[in-house]
Amino acid sequence: MIQLSDEQLNNLGKEALIVIASSLQDQLLALQSQLDHANAQLSDNNRQIELLTEQIRIMNQRFFGRKSEASVSEVDGQISLFDSFNEVKYLNQNSSKEPEITEVIIPSYHRKKSVGKRDADLSGLPARIIEHTLSAEELATSFPDGYKELPEEVYKRLHIIPETFIVDEHHVHVYASKSNDGTILKVPRPKDLFRNSIATPALVASIINGKYTNALPLERQAKTFKTNGIQLSTNTMANWVIKSTDVYLSLIYDHLHELIYDSKVIYADESSVKVMRIDHTKIKNGKKTYMWVYRNRPLRGTHPIVLFDWQPSRHSDHPREFLKTFSGTVVTDGYQVYHKLAKGRWDLKVAGCWVHARRPFAEFIKSVGQDASKWSIAQEAYSLITEIMHIANTFDDFSATERKKQRHLVLSEKVDAYFAWAKQKYSQVTHNSTIGKALAYSINQEDYLRVFLSDGNVPMDNNYAEQTIRPFTIGRKNFIMIESSNGAKASAILYSLVETAKANMINTFEYFNLLLTKIPQHMDDKDFKFIDDLLPWSPRVQKECPSRYKKS
Repeated sequence: MIQLSDEQLNNLGKEALIVIASSLQDQLLALQSQLDHANAQLSDNNRQIELLTEQIRIMNQRFFGRKSEASVSEVDGQISLFDSFNEVKYLNQNSSKEPEITEVIIPSYHRKKSVGKRDADLSGLPARIIEHTLSAEELATSFPDGYKELPEEVYKRLHIIPETFIVDEHHVHVYASKSNDGTILKVPRPKDLFRNSIATPALVASIINGKYTNALPLERQAKTFKTNGIQLSTNTMANWVIKSTDVYLSLIYDHLHELIYDSKVIYADESSVKVMRIDHTKIKNGKKTYMWVYRNRPLRGTHPIVLFDWQPSRHSDHPREFLKTFSGTVVTDGYQVYHKLAKGRWDLKVAGCWVHARRPFAEFIKSVGQDASKWSIAQEAYSLITEIMHIANTFDDFSATERKKQRHLVLSEKVDAYFAWAKQKYSQVTHNSTIGKALAYSINQEDYLRVFLSDGNVPMDNNYAEQTIRPFTIGRKNFIMIESSNGAKASAILYSLVETAKANMINTFEYFNLLLTKIPQHMDDKDFKFIDDLLPWSPRVQKECPSRYKKS
């Protein structure tokens, strides 16, 4: 561009000056447009950075923060991620006491009853009496004129006997007639768990209990057996577990599957798990499959039932098949598969989970801190939902009819107000932000979240299903993946029996030992009516497999 001097500009005519001014205006407009575009791009970049930062905070909270929503308000006594690295130190600082065992000094004039927590902790456990006495010579030396014995002092200590292995050597007696008439009589022998196998019900029950109750993979159990001089390969144990499940334990599972339909409400959830081989086809790095879980809500006349169902995908065909004869309400976390299922059936309803609606707001509050989130949309949403749930909890002891009435009278207006508020706020926030997505979840799930208002039997949350599937997710962290689809199917049955047994307050090892002892004896029966006597809530099982767990 040519730069003109002041004298040259003074000598220019009117038309030339107009051309120059017009050109300058065009350049200024072009520069302004470029500046506006740059500012808009910068604003978009800043907003994108804010969204990414927000997502990073949320992910950090999910992976490294406290999981409980109770930590939205400060909770004393919880161990943080970094405290858990030095748990011994943390517990020592908090003066954690070991379970007490009462030492009772019994006065000579009367015998006191032992009281308190220590004896309660040890009640029901087998005891061995260990006598501490003096020899006759020592007594004669100390009491030359004779002695009398006073009531002894008694104290208790807790002893443990690690895994003890015993070989059951069966000697089957055979008898013959003295007259040699050819009559030979052999004593009937009990049926083996597996033909020509060293496995016993107690051994297989211990392996199952170790993996599916205590999340101890078979490899670790094999190492433990080896330290005790027992050589059991993981393949052998896996074969025992799968075979005992297919032949015997599946009978209990199938019957529980029939009984769960007696419930009016079923909780449902699912979690992924990798499987290495599907129907004998090995898959590199494993295939992502799903473990579905269903749990009833025990009301009058029903008992707790938990059923896992392994399937190779997350397709809607799987819950459709599992729930094909169920009439009632399924409580879920908002997964569309269940909504699709309910739309095709008049006798099936789907209820939403208010905890899932509240959770993203709680995660946001924990990620930014309570001070920063004060007066925010997240804090307001969290407070509104918490108030509704808190009031609903006060109706827990009511009958279903009265609970429905109270929910309608007390909570209907609050629920209406929450959704009206959510729709108003949604128009004010960025839709792809954490808060925008959280509000969208509530708005999209409104019909399902309102179901609890019209049915006193329907709860407000899906916590039962989440609590039930948690032992599986903990075990998955240990075994990472399942070797085969057969193992996955067996795992579904075994997790079902473990969680159902726990829900009915029985000892899982004793229960599996009982099942694997009794079921083989009835395999030749014409019917399976004996199964009713082996259900977790039957009087026999409750008597023979009591859990010593006591809620504190």
